[in-house]
Amino acid sequence: MFDLGSQHLQTSIMESGQKQASHDKDGTDLELEAKVKRVTDKLSECIHIVANEPSLGLFRIQEHVRKTLPQLAQTKVELSQIQQKVQGSCYDVDYAINAMHSFEESRRPLSNMETMLKSAIITKKHMNDKVTDRWVILDPTPNLGVAPSGPEHRHTPTGKDAAK
Repeated sequence: MFDLGSQHLQTSIMESGQKQASHDKDGTDLELEAKVKRVTDKLSECIHIVANEPSLGLFRIQEHVRKTLPQLAQTKVELSQIQQKVQGSCYDVDYAINAMHSFEESRRPLSNMETMLKSAIITKKHMNDKVTDRWVILDPTPNLGVAPSGPEHRHTPTGKDAAK
């Protein structure tokens, strides 16, 4: 293509009758040939860049992916493990919150039980007081958990009960 273009250009210039400044042995213009060569080289380089630009871009993307993919995969695994730990912690917190609500709900029944126990203790004290007022133990030995047996360990009524 270069040769055809320079020959065509040379013949058209000679036909017009203009004189050439520098010629080589076969009559071609060296300056014109250098300019044409420079233009064709630049055009070829431009076409080469345009043709290879998508491949170069894809190569850069591939290179980037190849370098960062292992790190991204490791980060994904770590993130998955952290997510499982966080989810487990959330379940634990929910369970603790439900337990606290259960404690709050059990406050009233426990308060009722406390009141009933106090009432039972007071009633037991009143019953013990009435029993000790009514009966006097004849045997002064301490009671060690063995029930007395026989006629010598009988209780005799005192006070109001003795009059009856």
